Amino acid sequence: MSKFLNAKTLNICLCLLLAVGLTAAGCGTDDRVGGGSNASSDASADYESSDASDDSSLITVGFSQIGAESDWRIAESASIQNTLTVENGYNLIFENGQQKQENQLKAIREFVDQKVDYIILDPIVESGWDSALEEARDAGIPVIIVDREVEVEDESLYVSWVGSDFYLEGVRCTKWLEAFLEKEGYGDEEINIVDIQGTLGSSAQIGRTKALEDAIDTHGNWNLLAQEEADFVQARGKEVTQELIEKYGDKIDVLYCENDSEAYGALEAIGEAGYQAGYNLAAGEIMVLSFDAAERGLTDTKNGVIAVDTECNPLYGETLSSMIKTLEKGGTLLKTNYVREAQFSAYTGFSTVIVDNVTYPVTFLTDAVMETREY
Repeated sequence: MSKFLNAKTLNICLCLLLAVGLTAAGCGTDDRVGGGSNASSDASADYESSDASDDSSLITVGFSQIGAESDWRIAESASIQNTLTVENGYNLIFENGQQKQENQLKAIREFVDQKVDYIILDPIVESGWDSALEEARDAGIPVIIVDREVEVEDESLYVSWVGSDFYLEGVRCTKWLEAFLEKEGYGDEEINIVDIQGTLGSSAQIGRTKALEDAIDTHGNWNLLAQEEADFVQARGKEVTQELIEKYGDKIDVLYCENDSEAYGALEAIGEAGYQAGYNLAAGEIMVLSFDAAERGLTDTKNGVIAVDTECNPLYGETLSSMIKTLEKGGTLLKTNYVREAQFSAYTGFSTVIVDNVTYPVTFLTDAVMETREY
């Protein structure tokens, strides 16, 4: 976007003179299932393995969680922990995988040894689960996959999956960008985009990355400057963004962050480098796009430093409880279940995006909307 270079250079100088601080801070289609319980505000990021009760009347559930790397992950864990309680008839055994697949594989095998009634797995990556899941199936323990997906040779190794349509999330984000650029008169300008990717091989990374790549393929004036993995964590998001700004500087128009935590780090790096995040490309601002719609991410969105935040719903507790109760009654589950998700922005130029002839709302973010959020 050569027409913006002088403005960006001027903006850097102004930012160096001013003390500028960045704030750190539903709605899908009808065939999607609802969210879940409230995410507890006092939930600990250090989830220890727990055995809630020895009461044989309880349904014992082993949950292998990826870790606690983000606001989103903590909200997901809290939703499940606050729902699968002794009071609700469950004995939940919670294992934090600490971001390592080997820890999750070990947890599954321990659940089998403990003879749990059900296993819930949120897999860090898609591949490498066949052997452990086969052991669970051979032991007669149904496995429900949540959030990220698994790639297995035999789909009978798990009974059902519930989670987000990560590709659709990405498409909704790129359609928002397309509509914004057209609305603001940048539709024919050269747009340089950097992709801050999540954990490579995870479902969220695969879907969101592919959506961006497909959009770039269909827009001759959208250029993908770089793709760098930040593992869905804030510190790495900042580090990667610092490196990319040093390398590309004024050339960067859009940062496509594949989750909120990466966006928080990116915003820190943008501010420290003397740039500003926002909608005004002509004034040299860098547009930050994000996913998750956690509280802090939505605060940044309301303040205009994240341009659009596409929700990834973490509130699985009630949905998982309902699925388990269906199995307890001898019922069957759909193999694939998508949750409802929204999209948020403080930009008022339009209120919907269209994907494959389906209209999706873009919620204008206000304090009143923030008060309705559960996480």
